[in-house]
This record gives sequence, C-alpha cells and structure tokens, in this order.
Amino acid sequence: MPKVKLLTSMAGINFSHNSGDIIDCNEAEAVRFIAAGIAEPVEAAKVERAVAKPVTRKAVKDEESE
Repeated sequence: MPKVKLLTSMAGINFSHNSGDIIDCNEAEAVRFIAAGIAEPVEAAKVERAVAKPVTRKAVKDEESE
C-alpha cells in the first residue's frame, strides 16, 4: 500500500485526518489525492540499523625498554 502525506485536512463518516498526516491508502486513492493536490507521495524510509564499530588496536613499541 502506498503512503501519502496530506497537504489538507479531510474527514468522512469513519475517518478524519489532519494536514501533515501520513496515511496508507490504495493505489487508486493515492493517484487521485496527488492529482487533486491534496497529498504528496512519501518515499519509503531506508531502514538503518545500529552497528557497533569494530575496535582496532595498534601495538606500540615502548622505547624505554630497549
């Protein structure tokens, strides 16, 4: 299902949406809303995952021990 961001508020018998809301709708509704100028398409968000950076250590030669 495509997602759209509403540019205007809209309400009906079983729903109400405010301006700026991101809603799921079917493809036909999304095309109609965008064509009418009351919504804009929302790109699918890229999923980012937290990954720990590997710890790298360098061996350091101690000059005093020579």
